Formats: sequence, structure tokens, C-alpha cells
Amino acid sequence: MESKESEKSRGGGLKTHPKKRANFLAHLFFCWEIPIFVKGWKKELAEEDLYAPLKEYSSKRLGDKLEEYWTHEELFSKDPSLMRALAKQFGPELCIYGILYFPCELSFAFLQPYFLTKLLKYYTDNRTETPQQEAYVCAGILATLSLLRIFLIHWFLMNLTVLGMKVRIACSSLIYRRSLDLTRSTLQKTTMGQLINLLSNDVGKFDVVFPFINTLWIAPLAIVALFYYIDATIGPGAMAGLSIVFLCLVAQMCFFKKFADAREKVASRTDYRIRLMNDIVGGIQAIKMHTWEKPFMKLTQEARNLEIQQTTRATSLRLFNSTFKSYITKMSIFVAIAVSVATGVPLTSQLVFAISCIYENFKFMLIIFFPMAVITVAEAKISVQRIQQFLLHYEKKTKNVVGNKKNKFVNGCILKFQSNLDKKAPGVFLKNLTARWDADLSSDVLSNVTFEARFGELVGVIGAAGSGKSTLLQVVLKELEVTKGNLAVEGTISYASQDPWIFSASIKQNILFGHEWDADKYQEVIEVCALGYDLSLLPYGDQTLVGEKGVMLSGGQKARVNLARAVYRDAEIYLLDDPLSAVDAHVARHIFERCISGYLKGKCVVLATHQFQYLQSADRVYYLESGKIFEKQDFLGLREKLVDDNKDETKATPLLKHDLPCQVKEHRSTGTSDMKIYKSYCSAAGHWLRTCWVIFLFVFAQIVSSFSDYFVTFWVNLEETSSDSHPPYWNFFTTNRCLLIYAALMILVALTSHIASLVFASYCMRASKSLHNNILDKVVHQTMTFFSHHSSGRILNRFSKDIGTIDDFVPLNLMNMLILFFTIVGSVVVIVIMNYWMIVPTVVLFVLVFLFALVFKPTNRNIKRTEGITKSSVFAHVSASIQGLPTVRASNAKKILIQEFDNHQDLHTSAYYMFTAMFTAFGFWTDVICGIYCGLVIFSFLLLDFETSGGNVGLAITQSFVMLTIVQFGLKTWGELDSQMTSVERVTEYSKLAPEADDGTATPPKSWPESGQVTFEAVCLQYSLDSPLVLKNVSFEIKPGEKIGIVGRTGAGKTSLVSALFRLYPFEGAIFIDGVNTKSMPLNSLRSKISIIPQDPVLFLGTIRRNLDPFKEHSDDEIWRVLDQLELKRLISELPSALESVVSEGGSNFSVGQRQLLCLVRAMLKNSKIVVLDEATANVDLKSDELIQSIIRREFGNCTVLTIAHRLHTVIDSDKVLVMDNGVVAEFGSPYQLLQDHDGIFSGYVRENGDKVMNELTKIAEVYAEQATQASTLKISEL
Repeated sequence: MESKESEKSRGGGLKTHPKKRANFLAHLFFCWEIPIFVKGWKKELAEEDLYAPLKEYSSKRLGDKLEEYWTHEELFSKDPSLMRALAKQFGPELCIYGILYFPCELSFAFLQPYFLTKLLKYYTDNRTETPQQEAYVCAGILATLSLLRIFLIHWFLMNLTVLGMKVRIACSSLIYRRSLDLTRSTLQKTTMGQLINLLSNDVGKFDVVFPFINTLWIAPLAIVALFYYIDATIGPGAMAGLSIVFLCLVAQMCFFKKFADAREKVASRTDYRIRLMNDIVGGIQAIKMHTWEKPFMKLTQEARNLEIQQTTRATSLRLFNSTFKSYITKMSIFVAIAVSVATGVPLTSQLVFAISCIYENFKFMLIIFFPMAVITVAEAKISVQRIQQFLLHYEKKTKNVVGNKKNKFVNGCILKFQSNLDKKAPGVFLKNLTARWDADLSSDVLSNVTFEARFGELVGVIGAAGSGKSTLLQVVLKELEVTKGNLAVEGTISYASQDPWIFSASIKQNILFGHEWDADKYQEVIEVCALGYDLSLLPYGDQTLVGEKGVMLSGGQKARVNLARAVYRDAEIYLLDDPLSAVDAHVARHIFERCISGYLKGKCVVLATHQFQYLQSADRVYYLESGKIFEKQDFLGLREKLVDDNKDETKATPLLKHDLPCQVKEHRSTGTSDMKIYKSYCSAAGHWLRTCWVIFLFVFAQIVSSFSDYFVTFWVNLEETSSDSHPPYWNFFTTNRCLLIYAALMILVALTSHIASLVFASYCMRASKSLHNNILDKVVHQTMTFFSHHSSGRILNRFSKDIGTIDDFVPLNLMNMLILFFTIVGSVVVIVIMNYWMIVPTVVLFVLVFLFALVFKPTNRNIKRTEGITKSSVFAHVSASIQGLPTVRASNAKKILIQEFDNHQDLHTSAYYMFTAMFTAFGFWTDVICGIYCGLVIFSFLLLDFETSGGNVGLAITQSFVMLTIVQFGLKTWGELDSQMTSVERVTEYSKLAPEADDGTATPPKSWPESGQVTFEAVCLQYSLDSPLVLKNVSFEIKPGEKIGIVGRTGAGKTSLVSALFRLYPFEGAIFIDGVNTKSMPLNSLRSKISIIPQDPVLFLGTIRRNLDPFKEHSDDEIWRVLDQLELKRLISELPSALESVVSEGGSNFSVGQRQLLCLVRAMLKNSKIVVLDEATANVDLKSDELIQSIIRREFGNCTVLTIAHRLHTVIDSDKVLVMDNGVVAEFGSPYQLLQDHDGIFSGYVRENGDKVMNELTKIAEVYAEQATQASTLKISEL
């Protein structure tokens, strides 16, 4: 599965990473990032600007290693643990960083308050304790320590973040590898939504957790060291502040459990919502045709409401917990000062600001990093458990399977078996075999089956819909659980599935599927699979990109490409699951004679088919009924059992869906996040007054916080100066009163902070819910062109990764941004008040940081956008792989797909690493600027040498220390928030898309249409502006109650007529139903009045009843009556919950034929006057086809029926046949009339089936023509 991205990721299109060329100083100062900043500032960065990922971050390398450890866990551990496997691979590196970081951080944290205390002694009244020269030395050491700490923190954060990235890469690779080994039964339990959630939200937790994880063991040790230091240098009273830290830690433990529970519930409900979205996106055409947009939107919104309930709880807990860090240091300082004062310790600037400095230094470790570690570890633990649970489901069962070393399967291993069967020749052998979809189920899908297919034989398998034909092939492929009996497969297998699997690449790549290209062999396969003519019609031949799920191809073309892939592969056994159903009689005969009987002659070929006439040349034919198999050597006897002789099967041309252009590249916005995106987010949260209220709460909380800092300084200055110099009103501020005021301020700080956080959590959840509902509404009501141009992976990325980011990360970072911004403003104001000469350096600081941010911000945004786009390609690859698992495994293509996944992931890694490194460099350089500013604050009081108090100096310096730690943190939070607002932007982009045109205002009566007359007048249709017309001036009239058969070659425009009738695409001209122009009607009113049974049967997640009657308009008795008519009553009633039984994702717990019959049930319940059958019997057997046709004639006798023919027998009894050719009406008349024109197109179709079939069809047409004449004569006589 090749792509542009994958080619780049192998290194051919990407430049060498600049880090490889960087020297020591460039590494130390992150100078190798400068060219990236400059380039991102000058132009929009794209995938072409990415660098080849470093070797140590290779997806293959990391995935191989983790797979090795995980395999060891599976084989040798009683309880396999993913956590243990991860610890073995990444634990040593993590421990090394922690061991190095701990002593360095403690040294900086303890030295800073020590030298600050000595410096403040210089500002005592007599200035004798610290000489001026020593004061300068202390100031220099303080400034130097600040700069050295900057180097330390950023080096460790960068390496730990990259370590988290490596864990994510390894886990993603392992998840994908194991997903390729999922059994069919496990796939019914593990949905695409869950898999995407694992690869987006769950593995994404590793990116966040590793910068903080070492704090879990460092923090307790740091507290012990802090005890000793405070006791030795400040005094025992100051240790009281640690009680607040302990209370905070206890609170974290409580939040840990509650938050973990909430996140687990959120994850499960997110899985369910994404599963629903996967169903909606995959079945959107069926949803539109059945006018099911509203019930599916309601179902998704209900799922979203349940998810939001738990997300609100989790977010409130997270924000409430995060708020502690904004004031917990102040609270600790207050308790330490209060206890010190209460125990008689004099209140001095040295005491207060030594306490303040030591607690501020440990704030990040104890108050910020430790809570973050608790929360992120809780989330990561849940994610590891979810991933582990998925991994433990992957193993394919091989019990009771026998074979030899030639047998190759997808897992890349040679399976060793001990044969206990007496085999005379190699091939496929089943003996007394019983199988079921899941070992936990009691019902068998195959019972006591004995089957044999040897080399050189063509073996046919036939039976009614749901009888077990495809199931038999799945057993041979080892896709089912064998509960009894024996299975032997001698030789390599190639498989063509009933549902064609086409991935997003060129036709040539779909056929080769990683195998070496042999020009002669390739051309011969193209010829025997009847693809030559089709390739000549496509714009780029076999290099034409087919789009996701082969959207550029018709059903017949997809089936032939699928067959060509199986035939091109050299194998000894070919399992062909109904490859002739989607092609017309001429093409079917060509494929059977030239490919199955010709090219594959001498091979072991097992053909499951409804094309009974081709089984005459089979070596043996097996008849399946209710999971039991019978061999019939007497072909005629078997034929009579299935259907009468005169019901020979012929096929009509499959539909050419449309000729769409190649899939459009994912749109990427340009520029940086302007206020429009933030405004969109705020608008989604509600009225602008709500936003103003939230901001006011944060501003008020900061005012109270800054005032509390200033009040402490005022109190210190009051204590350090003599009472004689006090103004009279200062006498009011006694020690006790000051302590009470200080306590009141602390309580007010805590209250305002937590109230603001809870209000803000509610605010963000309103925005999240609104954004999701808006994008859901827009996507569901988009045109079909939109879904053809946008891959499901790309769309689902909006509903998984982007909505997940908006739910989880935007609220936290937006709140942190507000708190940090107001904290920085508060600190600057305090510094300037303490030393007005700092106004100029402060302005210079902000100008430099602002200019730097102007360069950083566009680069940050560009790379984040690129990262999102490359991530979408990963999801699209996973989605395509899972859809074709049986084909992948039978083709032994696991290694090819794993390599392709690694290529996609390497490209994403390149973007993500560039983003991470750029973020770290920005933080480092910003901190250096702030470190210089901090030094200016320290030296300003010494150099200017003006009279000031120690309290003022201490407050200014400690506030500069606060700025040193939070300016870069604030800017990085801003940058991170800005990047995460990309998700808001991507969601709002979809929200702004124009829905499909629905400007009809006509409101016909409820009984419309009463007769069912359909008239096309000069209809012209093209699927996009740059594609050719697929309908060209089409005009015809269908009288009320007429049965119209529609036939034509591939690309003739048959299904385009249906698209125009349902207004799935805009068209020129007019279509009238009972005289009403369909363009004048609302889409819902139009589509709700037409029933359709599609070629590709679609079942959705939910119960059987909801699939059949989502509006609950029919009683159970009505549903059971229709099921009984279609002989489905027994099947449904035997299910555990009957109508309330759950349909697996994609309807995988039903055969294709059963799914098609269930779609017919929908149409019968709808009871419309106009019914469309779009190749509705393609996947059912002859008896089922006969049953369906009889039901249609009986139940829809008074209805207008349009049938796109699968079998000429199906349309030969129609009132008229419409022959389409190259988008125009070539012939239109009764079947008998058209057959009289021996040079006509329809007559030619009939002759292609041989004289016997032609005579039979002519007789049938003649009989119906006479009946029509008699009926017409009778009506005239009655008049």
C-alpha cells in the first residue's frame, strides 16, 4: 500500500536531519533549530520540509524491540504485562535521567535561598552583616544559578519528552502488528473506533507522562531533604509549611482515584461514539437514501452527552486539582510564617524571603510536576491496561489444524502440524469438522463438514444465502475457531474475497500488492481478468489512483482488481469467493474460461459462486445448507435441488459508480491562530457575557493573590522599621491583626481560584459539546462528493484526535494560560512598584519575547498542522488494513503492511520531533532572556544604590524568580495551546462547510406520490466540475406502476440514474415524480418516499430492530411478518436476543447475502410507491433470487420498480427495459420488442449467453408481452 508519504519516509524525499550535523555547542544551545525557525517564519512549512527521522526513533526498530519483549511476556509469563515489557525496554533510560536530575535540582534549589538570605542582610539598617563586595558576589552567584538551572531543566525535559515519543511509537507499532492477527470473532468485539482511539488518545498519553514520571519518586525524597535543610538554615517553625504540601499530596491521592475512574468511563464512552461515527461515515450513502440522518445524529448526540457527562467530571477534577499550584506555595509560606511568628521568631525579610524562595523552588517539583505525574500516570496506566487488553485478544487459534511446512500464513511463521489424516494428494482437506465464529458461542456455523479439494481440481461450492459458503473458505483460511474435527491445508493460499478489498493507491499497486512486477505475467493477468478495456477508459490506466475503498471504480471493476490480485500471486490453492457476481454474463464467461479454467488450470481452485452454469465443468460440487455440506457428483441432481432448469443465471453490467477525480489532499490552513479561532471557541461556549464572567473571576483571583504578596512585604517592613517612623494609622496593624488579615487573604485566594476553575470547566465543556454537535451536523449533511474526496481516516481524525484534544487538553492549557498571564502581569507590576527603574528593562524584555514569539508562533502552527495531516495518513492506513484482513493474511502480506505503517509513522515522527525540539528551543531561549532580566533585577538595587528596605528587595527578587520559571512556561503553554487550537480550527473548518443543496420548499400531500410516475427531462449529471458527464441529456418517462429493468455495460450510467433520482449529486435538467419537480422538494421529503435495496448492503452498529426500523414506526409483528416472507424469521429468532440482538460492526455477524435480505426488509417496511433495486440480488443464490423476485412482484405489484439487473432473467419480465450506453438512453421498450431488433444492444446481451438461454428469455418475454396486450385490451373494453 504505497503513498507519497511512505515514499518520503523511507528517506528518498526527506533531507538529512540537521541534528546529525550539529556540534556540541549547537546541541547545548539548540542552535540547530534556528534554520527551522527562520524557514517557518518566511514561508508555510509542509511535508516537503520535514527531515528524515533519526535512526533511534525508527518505528520498525522500536516496534521490533517491544514486540520481542511482549512476545517473551506471552510465552513465559503467567500474566503477561505490557507495563513490564515497556519497563524492560525503556526503564533503564528513564531511571538514568531521574538519577542525574535529582542531585542537580536539589543543589540549585538549596543554594539559591542561601545566597538570597546573605544578599538581603546587606539591606539591613546598618549594612554590616554583608559587605558590599560579598553582596556583589552573592548577586552574581544568584544570577549564575538561574542560568545554569535553565540548561538543566530544558535538557532533561527534551530528553524525557522524546522518551515518551519513543514509547508511543513502539506501542503504536505493536498495536498495528497485533491488529493484523485479530481473528474474525475478535474483530466483532474490537471495533475500528476502539482501534483508532487506542492509536490516538491512548498512546498519546505517553507523550505527556514521561516529563513528570520521575517526580513520583523524586518528590518524596526531596521533601525529606527539604525538612533537613529548613531545620538547619531557617528554623523548625518554617517546616510547618510542609504540612500544606503533605495535605496537597493527600488530596492528590484522592483525586488520583476519582480521576482514574472518570477517565476510564470517558475512554469507554469515547470508544462507543467513535464506533458510531465509523458506521456513519462508512454507510453515509445508505443513510442519506433512507433519510436516516436525524436518527443517527440523535444516536451520536446521545452518546456524546453521556461522554460529556463523564468528561465534565474528569475535567472539573483536573482543573480543580491544577488550581492548587497557583496558590499552594503562598499557603505554605503563610503557614510557615504564622507558626514562626507564633513561636516568637522575629519577622525579618531574610526569614520571609528565604521561606518564599525555598518553597518557590520546590513549587514545580512538589506542586506542579508531582500532581501532573499523579494525573498523567493515572491516565497512562489506564491506557496501558486498555492496550494490553487489546493485545491479549490478538492471538489466532491454531488448535486442531494440520498441514506441512509449505503452509504460509500472515503472521509470518511456518505453522507446524501433526497430520492424522490419510491424504492421497495435496490440497485442502476437512474431516468431520465443526466450527463457530467464537468459542464462547454455543451455535456452530459449520457442522460435521467433510470437504476435499486436490491439486488440479476445480471444486464448486454452492448454497443459499447464509448457508456457509464464505464461512467454509474462512475456515480454510484459519479465520474461524475449529471446535472439532481436522483441517489440513497443503500449499500456499491466495484468496479473493466476496467483498472486494481495494486500498487507496493505484490499480497496479492494488494488483501487485508488494510482489515483484513481472511485465508479461502482469499483462496476462490483466487480460484473463478482463481489465484491459476498463484500464483503457481510465485517465491514467493502471496508474490511476482508485481512492479510499476504490471509490473511483465500479463494483465490477473492484471485483476484477480484487481477483487479479489473487491470481497474480503465485500459489497452489486459490480460494475464490463469488468473483463472478459483480460482472455481466459476457465478462463472467471470459473470466471463467480464460482465468479460472485457463490460467489457473492445474491449480487447486475452490469456487464459491451463484453462477450455477459454470459448475458443469467442476470436478466436484458441494452443496451447503445450514452449515452442513453435501457432495453431489450428479450435477443435474444438484441443479434440480437448487433451481429449475429454466432458471439459468445470467448477469448484467455492474454499475460504474462515477468517475471522480483523485482524492484531494487534506486541506491545511495557513498562518497562525488569529483571534477568529479563539472567538469561535468562545462563541461555542455561549454568550460573550459568559466569557467576560470567566475572565473577571481569574482577574479577581490574581488581584487578591498579588495583594497578599504585597501585604507580606508591608508587614515585614513594618516589623523591621522602628515604630517612631511609622505613620499614625500604621499603629492599627499589630502582629495579630496582620496575621488575621494575611489568613483572610489566603482563604480568599483559595476560594476565588477554585470557583474560577470550576466555572471554567463548565465553560469549556459547553464549548466542546457545541463544537462536536456542529461538526456532526455539517458532516452528516455533506454532499456525497465530500465523502468521495475525503478519506474516512481523515474525517474520523476530526471526531477522535481533534475532539479528544478539545475535550482533554484545551481546557487545561487555556486555564493555565490565563493564570500564568495574570501571574506574569502581577509580578511585573510588583517589581516595577518596588523599583521603578526596572520599567525600561521590563519593556525591553516584553519586546524581545514578543518578537521571538512572532517568529516562533507561525513555525509552531505550521509544524503542528503538518503533524496532524501525517497522523491522518496513519489512521487511513490502519482503517484500510483492517477492512482487508482476510486478504492480507491469505496473501502473506503482513510484512508489507507493517513496513508501510512504519513508513507512515516515521513521517509523523519527523513532524512530531521537529515540533517538540522547536518547543524546547523556544522555551530555552526565552528562559535565557528572562534569566538576564532576573540578573538585572538583582543587580539594579546594588548598582543604583538607593535607599530601600530588605522587604522590597526580597519581594522584587522573588517575583523575578517567579517570572523566570513561568514566562517560558507561559509562552510554551501559549504555544501548546495555539497548537491545540489547530484542532478547534480543523473542527470549525468542517463546521463552515456548506451542506448539500436543500432549497426545495414544495410540500406535496402525505399521500404523494399516489401513482409513481417518473419523468426524466434532459438530465445531465457530472460528479464534479472537472469530471466528464456521466448522464448526457437523458429523457424518458415511466408510467405509474411500471416495472423497469435497467441494463448497460460498465460506465453506461445506470446507477447515475439512481443518483440523480435521489439527488445525491447536483444535475441539470429536471426529474418529475407525479408531476412534481424533485428539485422543488426538500431532500428529506423526496428521499423518504423512495425505497432502495443497494448493491452494497450496509448494516449499522446497534440492534437488528434499529437497523430495520430506526424511527420505530412499525410493530414487532409487522417486522416478523416481513422477515418470515423473506425466510429470515428462523435466523433472527435463533439469535440470543432476537430483534434486540446486536449487529457487529459492518454487519460482520451476517453473510453478505443475509445483509442484502435485511436491506430488502427495510424497503418492504418503508412501503414506498417507488422502489429501486440496485443490483440487489448480486450476493444471493438462485433460490433466494427467485424468492426475492416473487416477493417484489407480489408486494410491490402496484409500485413503480426500477431494477438495475444482475440477471437477465430478473429484467426479462419487466414492462420495459432501459438500455444505457455511455450516459445516454440507447434503447427503451418492452423486452420482447427489444429482442426483435437483432442488431440492438439488448438483443446482443441476450445472444452472448448462448442459443439456449436466448430461446428461453425470448419465450419468457413473449409470454409477458401477450399478457400485457391482454391486460391492455381488457382495460379498453372496460372503458
